[in-house]
Formats: sequence, C-alpha cells, structure tokens
Amino acid sequence: MDLSLPDWVEDWARHAPDLKVPPPGPNSRAIIEKDRKYVSHAYDRMFQFTMKKASGSAIMDADGNVYLDFSSGISVMNAGWSNPKVTQAIKEQAENLTHSLANDAYFDKEAEFAELLAKISPGGLLESTFFGNSGAEGVEAAIKLSRYYTKGSEHISFMGSYHGRVGNALAMASRVKYKYGHGPYPPGVFFAPYPYCYRCWFKQEYPSCNLLCVDYLEKAILEFGGPSGSLASVFVEPLQGEGGYIVPPKEFMPRLRLLCDDRQMLLVADEVQCGLGRTGELWECNSTGTVPDILITGKALGGGIPLGGIVAKRDIMSVWRPGSHSSTFGGNGISMAAGLAHVKEIIEGNLCERSRVLGDHAMKRLSEMKENYEIIGDVRGKGLMIGVEMVKSKETKEPLLVPEIQGRTWRKGLMMITSGMYGNVFRIAPPLVISKEQLDAGIDLFESVVGETEKRMSTSR
Repeated sequence: MDLSLPDWVEDWARHAPDLKVPPPGPNSRAIIEKDRKYVSHAYDRMFQFTMKKASGSAIMDADGNVYLDFSSGISVMNAGWSNPKVTQAIKEQAENLTHSLANDAYFDKEAEFAELLAKISPGGLLESTFFGNSGAEGVEAAIKLSRYYTKGSEHISFMGSYHGRVGNALAMASRVKYKYGHGPYPPGVFFAPYPYCYRCWFKQEYPSCNLLCVDYLEKAILEFGGPSGSLASVFVEPLQGEGGYIVPPKEFMPRLRLLCDDRQMLLVADEVQCGLGRTGELWECNSTGTVPDILITGKALGGGIPLGGIVAKRDIMSVWRPGSHSSTFGGNGISMAAGLAHVKEIIEGNLCERSRVLGDHAMKRLSEMKENYEIIGDVRGKGLMIGVEMVKSKETKEPLLVPEIQGRTWRKGLMMITSGMYGNVFRIAPPLVISKEQLDAGIDLFESVVGETEKRMSTSR
C-alpha cells in the first residue's frame, strides 16, 4: 500500500512541522486578544494560535507556522483537511441550495446519503437514518427513540463515558468535569464499569477475570443496583474515546448484545469518535461482529461541516410518527453534500486499510517507547485511534499531569490533544491520509519531549 501523502495535499503541508516564528506569532496574538474579549471562555483553547488554512494532516496559523495535526480536529477530518472531493461538493451544492427544508420537503442528497449509510451499516441491518447537526444531537435522538420504542425510561451508561454536553446526553456522561454546575440531571441513568483493563475497577487481570465488569453490570446493577425495570437501552462506545482511548476485550460488545436481547433493551453504539475508519474498521462494531439496534454517528460524518445522526433498524425507527422528532437544519444541503463526499472518500480511498497499516506501525513504535520510558504506563488502540497513558511511575500507575508535555510538543509544531479519566492520555489520532513519513516525524517529536520531561523529573527527585 502506498503510504505517501495524496497528490492533492498542498506543498507547504508536506513539510510539517515547520515553524517560522515562536508561537503564538503577532498575527495570532492580535486575533486571540479580540477573541478573549468577545468570545465565551468555555472553550479549552490549548493551542494558542489562530488557524488560517489546512491541508492533508497539517495546519497553518496566521503567522505562517505549519503544525502537524495528530488530532484530526478531534477525529473530524478523517479523509484529510481540505480534501478536494469534499471541498468541491460543498462549492457545487452552495451554488444551488444551502438550506434544503428537510423537515418539510424532500432532498435528493439526503435520500442518497441515507441509502449509503444503510448499505454500509453493521451487517447492513440498520436501514433508516435521522440526520441532525452533531453527535450530541444524535445521542439525544437515540435516547428519545429508545424510550419511544421500548416504553422504558432508564438507561445504562459506562464509567468514563462521554456522549455530549447538552441535555440528556450530558446526563449520560460520567465525569464531574463535564457536569459540574449544570445539574440536576434527569433520573434513570445508571453507570457500569467499562473494561478499563489497565486500571481494572476490581483489581483483576484479563482474561482470567472473565469480564467481571459485565457480571457486575448484570448482577449488581441490573438486579440489585437501583433500576426499576423500566429499561430502555444500554449506551456504549465500542472503543471509549474521552475516557482514555480504551479498547475493551473482544468479548465485551457481544456480551452486551446478549444482555440487551435477554432483557429487551436496545443496544446503542456511540461511534461518533471511533467510527468511519478511525479504528481501521468502517464501524468499530464490525470488529466483533456486533450489530447494535441504533448507531450514533457524527464528527467525521460531515467532513468538517456540522453533521450527526442515528442509523437504526427499520422496525425501531418506524415507530416514530411524523412530528415525533425534528431538526430545522438536519439534512441540509451543505451538510449532506459534504458528508456524502467525505464518507465516499473514506470508502473509495481505502482509508480503513490505511488506518490499520499505519496504526500497526504506530503501535509498534509507541510500544517500544513504552519500554524505554518510565512515564509511559500504557499504549493501547486500534488503527489510528491510539492512547498513550502517562504516569509518574509504572509501578504505582499514579497519573502524570501532562499540560507541560502537551505545551512543549505544540511549541515544537505537533498538535496533540488529551483524554482520560485523569486527563493523562495523549491521543494519537491524525487524519487517515497522513503519510508514514509524517507519522514517524510526529512520533519522533513526541518522544523527544517525553525524554526531556523524564530527564527533568529524575533530576528533581
């Protein structure tokens, strides 16, 4: 497989990272000053620069600095920044129609996109799609649909889960960081332990544990833990994202499928972050042959344009009558054109296979790094969705605060974002079109900062 950058990637983006001035430069600083005066401070804003343009796996700021992007815009730009097929689709659609009035009329690209999603859904068995504007909206739709279909009102979510920051979706999140100051939340959400084997909740070892965490869900939570029996669904990330890029054992999803079947609950797979080629599978559910009742998608679905939705089994989606759910901008012209082009690029460009090949290479290199550095506690992942968990020591596994490492990598031209229950997991999640050469360059840069950090830590002890 050719692992070089696609021909369409701009020349300046082929040489990332390439810093002209220490960031943030004067042009970025001027805009940052205005932003801080007028824009909400709710954003995290780790990277102190102003974006100007992007191509492939690189981003240029307002001062001409070029950064290598290991975040894909938070797993959005799977087929690469400024992919020409996506850009052209947006331009052509904008010339004809932007708002398609999808709630009250029909639109060709919406029907075509829904048909494609049905064909590529897990097992080809999810045949009906509702489009919204984000993954969080998809979560809200899935909650409503699961309640409408089952007549239940309670849900199972997981420790470390993240499903969005609005309404019922926020109630499904387990971290205080996201929920602080926004309560009270709707009752009826019960949290089960996710199989976080590096930090097992029960101090067990896989596989001898026989997935005690699932036994706990079934016996302790469902039978004695508080649900009234009005259960609608289990919400699960097949590979947990914000919780720390945690890969569950292969038996986990099939066991949830059986559990849901036995108790007449719907299995809802949140693939907003791990879907569309990110893990080397078009959908991570496919890796275990698990077919959910509802699949939630977003992020990469729109190719950079706001888009999300749910894809469900026809008999489940069909219970909704006209007016049961709606979205003013869901299915709009621009998002349908961009999303359809982006998903086609992922499929036709064989980006799932590319993700697997590059992911295997990255895992090998990062696993070797783990053996050489005391502060790398765990390396885990699939495809180009890899988590590197930082600790103060391998023996204690005490989480290492990583803002300093993150800042140093950024100032050297590598953009990495974090995740994890303790905020100590680096995400290796570049656009799937990244070249092997650029992937290695980014890992080299990351290793240099890890080495510098460990040396400073050992000197200060």
